[in-house]
Amino acid sequence: MRGLRSTAVLLVVALGLGAYIYFVESDRPPGGTPEPRDMAFDFESDDITRLSVTAESGDRTVLEKTDDRWQLVEPFAGAVDVTEVVALSSSLAALEMQRVVAEPEDAADLTAFGLGEPRIEVGVTTTTGTDARLLIGEQTPTGGDLYATVAGSNRVFLISGYLDGTFNKTTFDLRDKTILDFTRDQVDSLEITGADLAIRLRQVDNRWSLVHPIEAHADLGVTNGLVGRLSTGQMAAIEAESTDALESFGLDTPRLTVTVGLGSSAATLLIGDATPAGTVYARDAARNLVFTVSESLLTELEQGVDEYRRKNLFAFRPFNATALEIDRDDERWKFEKVEATAEGEADRWRRTAPDEGDVEPNVMDDLLAKLSNLRAESFVASRDGTGLDAPGWTMLVTFDEDGAQERVVVGRVDDEVFAVNGDEPGAARLNTRAWDDALEALDALE
Repeated sequence: MRGLRSTAVLLVVALGLGAYIYFVESDRPPGGTPEPRDMAFDFESDDITRLSVTAESGDRTVLEKTDDRWQLVEPFAGAVDVTEVVALSSSLAALEMQRVVAEPEDAADLTAFGLGEPRIEVGVTTTTGTDARLLIGEQTPTGGDLYATVAGSNRVFLISGYLDGTFNKTTFDLRDKTILDFTRDQVDSLEITGADLAIRLRQVDNRWSLVHPIEAHADLGVTNGLVGRLSTGQMAAIEAESTDALESFGLDTPRLTVTVGLGSSAATLLIGDATPAGTVYARDAARNLVFTVSESLLTELEQGVDEYRRKNLFAFRPFNATALEIDRDDERWKFEKVEATAEGEADRWRRTAPDEGDVEPNVMDDLLAKLSNLRAESFVASRDGTGLDAPGWTMLVTFDEDGAQERVVVGRVDDEVFAVNGDEPGAARLNTRAWDDALEALDALE
């Protein structure tokens, strides 16, 4: 009986302890979990309608948001760098006090923290009634944090040191720095002209082609890459907000003129002289602004016409080829793809000339892969000495659902192999080993 009472008492104690843990301890944060820090402000970033930033340099910028669109209003009206402004507003709304150094009743001397004349000041106005200024002073002795206060509060707290780069923004940092304003989806042509350069390209159905000084297929990656760089390129610095004195920048007679065609309109970039800093003066023809751009952009724009030519000898890929004809050694070989007629079956290839027969799928796939991977290592302007006056091979490939076709002829002189796609001028010099590998695949097919 005594043992039974002891067991009952222990059971009651255990139940009581369990209840305490469940109802009391469960509300406490797990051991080692830091307490949440106080926020410097009580608003969301979407609530902000006005920002003013005075950088360490003394540069002051004012931005306002209307209908969810930010605009620069001081020191001049203009577009903003959306990425920079969103980062600034988001960081303000999420600003945490790492630690409170002094409360208002401490009557701390703000100059001791670099807040008597703060290095950085960020003003914020919101739709929720906030109208405040964040003052940022010196770094802490360890350099990991910054002293800060909200104007009029006399409360000094620490914020993370990395935020110095977020809040210490000049007008140049916050303004729109794109060199040309256009939408890539609207681009249908590109023209680059200079003293010794005149290149024109045209885009139709997402395919680029050269139209001057030669007519040829254009390299999609190279051309789209340049258009992309022009649309996203950033100014390195501002040289003049508004000026007609272009001679001192070499922009009265530009070194290069780049025109991006946009249907019925165009965006034009003028490139002038090099600067002592290793950049290049430039100007958007639609603005009086003179700025500088990276010299690497100039280098890319000055590349020769061959850089814009398509390097792939063929446009087809193994999966979209539907027919192949090869003239070789006075004999014509023809192959065609036969689509599967039953579910679960795969498409297959058949030889239709010089005689009919089935083709091993892996052998045909190997040939198509090697042909489609043939690339020009360089181009020659003349076909003289290329063997193309009496080509050893002629290939006609049909591909895509619309039955597009490409004819390529190949000539060989000793260990050099040359090829021409259609009526393109000059010839492409191929990698000899790659061509020999394609011939081996053809021999296996035959």
